[in-house]
Amino acid sequence: MTSSRIPSRRRIVSLVPSLTETLVHLGLRSELVACTSFCVDPPDLHRDVTIVGGTKDFDVEKILALHPTHIIANQEENTREPIGALASRVATLVSFPKGPADVPAMLRDMGRFLDCLDVAEQLSQAIEAQLVLCRQTVDALEHRVKFLYLIWREPYMVAGCDTYISRLLECAGWENAYQGAERYPTLSSAEIATSGVDEILLSSEPFPFRNRHAQKLRDEGVCHGTMSKIDGKTCSWFGWRTLAALEFIRELRGGSRNLDFIRPVPSV
Repeated sequence: MTSSRIPSRRRIVSLVPSLTETLVHLGLRSELVACTSFCVDPPDLHRDVTIVGGTKDFDVEKILALHPTHIIANQEENTREPIGALASRVATLVSFPKGPADVPAMLRDMGRFLDCLDVAEQLSQAIEAQLVLCRQTVDALEHRVKFLYLIWREPYMVAGCDTYISRLLECAGWENAYQGAERYPTLSSAEIATSGVDEILLSSEPFPFRNRHAQKLRDEGVCHGTMSKIDGKTCSWFGWRTLAALEFIRELRGGSRNLDFIRPVPSV
């Protein structure tokens, strides 16, 4: 898919790292005037735009001083009150995709909001085609591998079923070993050990798990199955990256990659 160039007429502020990256791949880099300090892809973006703080503590007055015409935000990543303050002054699109299946609709909303529906539609259709392949993969499976996706340690914290991360992995026939109601529960070593987990996935973010942390889990008797390190951006960044992520997890589902830090390169 090729990005289309659009006459520069907007001043866009993106407060969501994965959507900042998506806007660039939709051909809107020249119209981005600000983003957060966590918007690190593409890596040279900060040379061209104003940094307005983090995803939770962005500076509302600094944003307004840039005279933005459009603001891109997310219900989970951004703080509600300052987003409301911005939305009362500037056209604001707030997203909240619960899983990969919600991403095409979100992209179409972005396309209409930013008048780039054609290129957003191409990406949406490509993701929908990949979701069909995922469903075919799941239908062919004889059993589901139970996983725990660790995002933090001391204490250990995992991604629950009601998260984008879990739904992404479930698209390829994985099953979350944690079936409670909390979205990001804290689990003890004993709870992990008795969860029935087949594979522990150690994320690269927000906590950057290393080999020594995996060994600590083994020393604690937590891991009875296999353990892999996995790229957190692949599993949690929605938007442009969703397409490559779906393809990646279908391949990952085929077997264990013990302690292999996999970094797939998204391509559209």
